[in-house]
Amino acid sequence: MVNDINTAIIVLNWNGEDVITDCLESLREQTLTAQVIIVDNASTDNSPSIIREKFPEFSLLQLDENTGFAKGNNEGLAFTLKKFPNLKYIALLNNDTKAQPDWIEKLVSALDENPDCGIAASKLLCWDGKNPAEVIDSAGDIFFQHGLAGKRGFGENKNEYPDQERIFGACAGAALYRVEMINEIGFLDDDFFAYNEDVDLCFRAKLAGWDCIFVPEAVVWHRVSFSTKTFSDRSIYWSKRNSFWVMIKNLPFGIFLKHSFHVIGYNLLSDLRWIFGGRIKPVIKGRWDGLIKLPTMLRKRKTILGNRKISNKELDKWIIKETPWFVSVRRNLKKTFGFKH
Repeated sequence: MVNDINTAIIVLNWNGEDVITDCLESLREQTLTAQVIIVDNASTDNSPSIIREKFPEFSLLQLDENTGFAKGNNEGLAFTLKKFPNLKYIALLNNDTKAQPDWIEKLVSALDENPDCGIAASKLLCWDGKNPAEVIDSAGDIFFQHGLAGKRGFGENKNEYPDQERIFGACAGAALYRVEMINEIGFLDDDFFAYNEDVDLCFRAKLAGWDCIFVPEAVVWHRVSFSTKTFSDRSIYWSKRNSFWVMIKNLPFGIFLKHSFHVIGYNLLSDLRWIFGGRIKPVIKGRWDGLIKLPTMLRKRKTILGNRKISNKELDKWIIKETPWFVSVRRNLKKTFGFKH
């Protein structure tokens, strides 16, 4: 067994009594010894009792209210760094996951071998809690020219993406971060609450000159959208608001101009799709709340872009341009109006 007390894993829990045991048992079986900290986001079920009774060797931080994914993990980070001040790496792991025994060891090895990388991304496989996973949930994050992030490899066979490689970013549901990088650029943005906070972090890392490496050997099984149901009103709201903030905070004006046709066109079409689908309230509220906090995001933008270390040309190579805009248009027209072509 490899031992390394310079690594910690933060697990954010909210009403996870049906899934938390699988997650923490998998951490108990890791081949690399790491500190484990569970942050409970004011759960109302029995999961805190399960954690205390079944996993007394792990640290438990209980919050008084549900602070969301971003602030909850930030509270965990502050607690962890205070308790273990000499850490080199911090991992985040969703409570609805099960990590392969050598998961954290593979991520740590990758960052050890690549000192210019501040983030290591896992291969997440879709899982229902019982049957073996056959398809990919995420092989890291990608960022499209229309201004939205996506899951790299989503829905593809689990054997795809077999090689370590540099990518745009990592899903925070199972990723490792270098503490040196966190000290330089900060961690998750509390304002985001949930959704796209990891995209924002990866964007800031990229602008600051830190790379992200995908580690296919670091496998995690994920019960997709256990805590937040896909396409709920609140997920649409967070997506609309937070994707706007990601661009405002991080996208250089030259890059925006280059892709403005795609950014404006796709986002307008996406909003219309949800509005015509009867979801006008979360769309309008998401866009409105995004605008209300525009001055705050512009102040953050000034700091982020003022300290950036890569050129527009270097950043633009990470933006996916392979899917033409009209494909997105056709897909959304079909969903909205039933068009087949």
